Amino acid sequence: MFKSSEIPTIKSLRSFVSVAHHQSFSKAAKELHVTQGAVSKQITLLENMLGQALFERQINGIVLTPAGKQYLPKIMQALEIIQHASASLIQSDTTQEQLTIDVPPSFASLWLIDKVEEFRQIAPELQVKIRTREDTELKLAGEADIVLRCLPLSKHYEHSELIKRETLLLVGDVKTTCTDIESILSEHSLIPQTTRPQLWELFKSQYQCLDVSNYCQVGFEHFYLSLEAVKRGRGLALIPDFMLTKELEKGELVNPLGLSIKSGYGYYMSVPSYRLASRKVQLFHQWLVEQLA
Repeated sequence: MFKSSEIPTIKSLRSFVSVAHHQSFSKAAKELHVTQGAVSKQITLLENMLGQALFERQINGIVLTPAGKQYLPKIMQALEIIQHASASLIQSDTTQEQLTIDVPPSFASLWLIDKVEEFRQIAPELQVKIRTREDTELKLAGEADIVLRCLPLSKHYEHSELIKRETLLLVGDVKTTCTDIESILSEHSLIPQTTRPQLWELFKSQYQCLDVSNYCQVGFEHFYLSLEAVKRGRGLALIPDFMLTKELEKGELVNPLGLSIKSGYGYYMSVPSYRLASRKVQLFHQWLVEQLA
């Protein structure tokens, strides 16, 4: 356990970071809304505690000493952790039970963010936290109650359940007068998804258009990025059907000739064994299955 006399005050550390950033005591004082003398005093106290000089005065101003350069990134990280922890606690409602869901970025941005309030109506007593990661493994992620991943179809994922098989729609931003698939593909650039480049080959094989190869020179890692590229007129993309409901209903995008493919992937859900009986997990599981049916 550290003694209080061995730990610098937050005031002195904030002064140190501000002076290091501005390379000026006066500018740091202005940022911190204190006098220049107060900032100078905090730096002196900090240097005395550490037994090392943190700044060196030069003709053109002040610069960090080697000790200061070593100290700065660690202090910035520590202050950020304190700020994050404090803000998280302020924003959390400790009287509410929390449900933490770990999902892929596109699933969150193109579907869950619009639907989560519907779930909250079923379980208003829950505070829902959504985290996003793009792991290629179905593994429990820290404190998450539920983990959802899009993976190749398989019966060998332990402690998991297939929630939905993935169907991809061909989608573009404008209607076309073409009446055959080969003409449609030839008229537009094909936007690749870089993590699954085989999708276009699968699509072309299914519709016997293997000679078409006018790929867009810019590919994207996530479906939500590919969708934004489509909206900006960059070409055609293959996007999961349930992520396109809003755009298709509004007529913002079109699915030429109603073309689609089964990707060979599916959305798998994993829950820690000790949380399977949890009411909050069961509620979300039932709701999710119904929504994606």
